[in-house]
Order: sequence, then C-alpha cells, then structure tokens
Amino acid sequence: MLTANSAQSQLLQQLRDIHQPEAVNWWPLATGWWIIMGLVVLIGLLLLIRFLLKRRHYRFVRFASIELHQLRKSDDPRWLAKSQNIMRRLSLCYVDEALVGSMNQQQWMQFLQATNGQQLSDETLAVFVDLPYKPATASDDVDKDSVMRDIINWAEQLPEEVKSYTQQRQEEPHHV
Repeated sequence: MLTANSAQSQLLQQLRDIHQPEAVNWWPLATGWWIIMGLVVLIGLLLLIRFLLKRRHYRFVRFASIELHQLRKSDDPRWLAKSQNIMRRLSLCYVDEALVGSMNQQQWMQFLQATNGQQLSDETLAVFVDLPYKPATASDDVDKDSVMRDIINWAEQLPEEVKSYTQQRQEEPHHV
C-alpha cells in the first residue's frame, strides 16, 4: 500500500493550486465600443458644423440687430427712415438683390407683409406707408420703443421667413 500512497502523493505534488482567472482588461476596447465612439464623434462634428453654418447665416442679422439697438437708444429724428434703410440692407443679404433693390414703396410694403411672420404689428406697418415722402417730424407721433421692438423682432426672424417667401415667389406663375 505504500506504493499506492507514494504514487498518489507524487501525483498530488504535481497538481498546482487553484487560481483565479486573469482579470479582463478594459483595453483594448471591443469593436462595438469603437463604433459607438465613432458615431458619437461624428454626430458631435455634424452638430458643430450645423451650429457654425447657422451662426454664419445669421451674422447679418446680428449686425443689423446691433445697429437697430443703437438707433433705438439714439435721439436721431430720422430714426424711422434709418431703421427702414437697415431693414432694406438686411433684406438684400437674404433675398435676390435684383428683387429687393428695385422695389418701390408699395412692393416694399408687400414684402414686409409677406415676411412678417406676425412680428410687425399693423401700427408698425402703417408707419412705413409713404415713409420716403414724410418729413422727419412724422416720427414724433410714433411709439418708438414699440416700433423698434417690432423691427428688431422682424429682423431676427427674417432668414426663416425669407425661405417661405422665396418658395411662394417660385410657385407663382411668372407674368411676362
């Protein structure tokens, strides 16, 4: 029996102790994680590009808004005419120059109504009727803060309203 015990003890001595498996490393990442990270980066870049393009598209609105706010604070008696001038310049940035540049006062009023988007009140629109023919003192009876607030709101939404305006113009039959 000694031989069987000695054989068993020799076999037992060859066995190694029980050990835990190696810890799973988090690096390198699995392929799925790389795909997810790539998609997150791609979506982030697309959002950044969209933000920068929109910011660039609205840069003229920012410039006009600054001018309109300065005009709102000034005591210039021709503030109404100057605000309309700013509105026309801003319109030239978003609508074909041949269209806006050649508008008479009636066409300009139609343009304002078409791009209004409920920003310009009826009182504000009425102030612009025949404005080029009114004296500078005509703006004395006008609520400057209300009119300027409407004009600034109109300017800030103009790029979006111009999209629908140009669509309507393209859908209209052209008269020769």
